[in-house]
Amino acid sequence: MTPAPNAALHDAYAADYDGQAQAYECYIGDLLFGLCYEFVRPGQRLLDAGIGSGLSAQLFARAGLEVHGMDFSPAMLAICRSKEFAVALELHDLTQTPWPYLSAHFDHLVCCGVLHFIPELEGIFGEAERMLAAGGVFAFTTRQPTGPAGPPAPFERRTIGEFEIFSHALAYVEALLAQHSFTVLKAQRCFVGDDVFLLWVAGRQ
Repeated sequence: MTPAPNAALHDAYAADYDGQAQAYECYIGDLLFGLCYEFVRPGQRLLDAGIGSGLSAQLFARAGLEVHGMDFSPAMLAICRSKEFAVALELHDLTQTPWPYLSAHFDHLVCCGVLHFIPELEGIFGEAERMLAAGGVFAFTTRQPTGPAGPPAPFERRTIGEFEIFSHALAYVEALLAQHSFTVLKAQRCFVGDDVFLLWVAGRQ
C-alpha cells in the first residue's frame, strides 16, 4: 500500500516526536494505557493503528502484550522498529480499508493521538469491529469540539500550520460505537496543551 501524500508531513517531524512529547508534557498515551490496564493480560495480541514512534504501544509491550503496529509514515515506523518491542510493523494508511489483517485476529486495538487527523471515521470503526475478537477492547482518542454543544456536523475542521485537524462530535462517536457493536467502558477528558481530548475505552460485544 502506497502511503498517503500527507505521510510526508509526519515523516518530517518523526525524529523530534518523542522529544516534543516530553517537552510539552504530553502523557495521553500513558493515560489511555492506564484506563485499559484492568482489561489487558500478558500474552494477548494488540494492534496499534497509527503506532507512530511507539510511545503508546510500548507501554502495552512492557505489560506483556504482543504488540503489532501499522502506520503510513516510514520515518515513524523506522523509529518504532529501532525500539525493538513490536512483533510486527506494517506500512499502511489506516484510512485505506480493509486493513492487512485477518478478522478477529486481535484481543485489543489502540488508536492514540491519530483520529484528530481524519475526518470520517466510519471505515476505521468498521475495521475495529472486524479486527477484534468478542470481549476485546478498542481504546482511542478524539479531539473535543470547541463549541459548548459541539458541531452540528459529525466533525469540525481547523488548519494548524500544514495540518488539518478534526474535532468529532460526541454524538457521532457514540453512534459509531453503537453501530459497530461496542459498549463504552470508560471515557475521560484530558488536556493536551490548550486542547481537550476525549479518551475512550470501548468493549467489543
